[in-house]
Amino acid sequence: MPRRAILSAVVFVKAIAAALALSAAAFVAVFHLINLLMVLLAWVETRRQRLCSERAMAQMALGSGALPGITVVIPAYNEEVAITRTVRSMLTLRYPKLEIVVVNDGSKDRTLAALQHEFALVPCSRGPRSTLPTQRVRAVFRSLQDDRILVIDKRNGGKADALNAGISFGAMELICAVDADVVMDPDSLLHLARPFVEDPRTVATSGMIRLSNGCTVSEDLRTVTPGMPGPLVEAFQVLEFIRSFSLGRLFFNQVNAHLIISGAFGLFKRSLMLELEGYQTHSIGEDMELVVRAHSLLRSRGEDYRIEFVADALLYTEGPLSYRDLGKQRTRWHQGLLSTLQLHRKMLLRPSYGAVGMFAYPYFFFLELLSPFVELFGWMGLPILWAVGWLEPLQLLPFFAASLALAVLVSLQAVLLDSSMFGFFKQPSHLLKLLACAVLEPLYYHQLMLYYRIRAFPRYYGTVHLRGGWVSPKRAQSQPEAGETPAGG
Repeated sequence: MPRRAILSAVVFVKAIAAALALSAAAFVAVFHLINLLMVLLAWVETRRQRLCSERAMAQMALGSGALPGITVVIPAYNEEVAITRTVRSMLTLRYPKLEIVVVNDGSKDRTLAALQHEFALVPCSRGPRSTLPTQRVRAVFRSLQDDRILVIDKRNGGKADALNAGISFGAMELICAVDADVVMDPDSLLHLARPFVEDPRTVATSGMIRLSNGCTVSEDLRTVTPGMPGPLVEAFQVLEFIRSFSLGRLFFNQVNAHLIISGAFGLFKRSLMLELEGYQTHSIGEDMELVVRAHSLLRSRGEDYRIEFVADALLYTEGPLSYRDLGKQRTRWHQGLLSTLQLHRKMLLRPSYGAVGMFAYPYFFFLELLSPFVELFGWMGLPILWAVGWLEPLQLLPFFAASLALAVLVSLQAVLLDSSMFGFFKQPSHLLKLLACAVLEPLYYHQLMLYYRIRAFPRYYGTVHLRGGWVSPKRAQSQPEAGETPAGG
């Protein structure tokens, strides 16, 4: 090969590597600066919520009978270990007008038998109140112990299908969708329902989700004693949840642009869910897709509406106990994000969709969905620049130091906001462990999450982009299940 061609190739490689490195550096800087802006606005939003004594207002509404009725829908597939505890947790809720609908989605274990034994179920003739299409309902049961409990046994159709069955059988004005492995604070529904009473524009609310890993739950399920888990795989998740809910959700409250209401804890107007025809059964991220679809519908009609995050509404769920289960969860979450954003791509940078189209969608598209690739290309470009002599090792240190410092700063701000405003973690040992996680996370855990998110793309386009189903990580007390893996697993 001629010398000139070789030199041209070297120059080209250097230029590409430089572009990749500079793009990654700019992305990291912009990403963390936006996160710091989110920190500031999250403080403002927290102060707004603190100025209003939500507990006092909720108790006043409780006394006046102003609160709307709520149907809590609990979809369950192979949840014999956790399902009775979850229903017991729902029965401790302080709410005046409540029904609990458990949907057994063709479980292969003893989920239905556990419910029958624990709550003295007997067959009943109650039919659906609406006509959302679902897999066939085989039987409906009511509890002799508590008439608020209704259990639906149906053929397996996936989580979205089970949720739609619960919506169809629900009799109340609001629908609260929760997972089958959760414990709720007794006043959670009071807080979630408050925006519906205060502001008639409210169509949906969500609450604070914390991991129960490391915590101690009382026998009556009314009290959760905070604690930090021992394994790092669980401790890192605790920090992630604090950052996500104490910063992200509070920030998006300020601009009324929530794209996500977690399927583990959300409250919706039943009339809106019926108008939307329920959850999409073929969607991977059915919870996010429903919210984005609601934005699309309401914006297209020019309606003035609110979707609120209520920080005092508290729910506990168990995070994955192993890196294997965590990887499956995060890959599936990213597939759900990809699926939803692709399906509703018309909203990107469209002023007619307000803050949702001009900020929330671009944020999730560029800074969440595509960020793993930008970071990957940057990490690839820096070694190339060093190998061809354009960068000295000492020149890389400021980049790594700045990236690490900004990442740690955002996490520390989230922990500070959480501890000062909500006071969940009070013991110095807990705060020190969170501090250690904030420092260690950018060194290897973050890179692991990048891998889990990048692999979502070939798996989505290659195999599962039209498959829904159940994915349940092993619970702390569960045993390995026999039989085939459910669709989507």
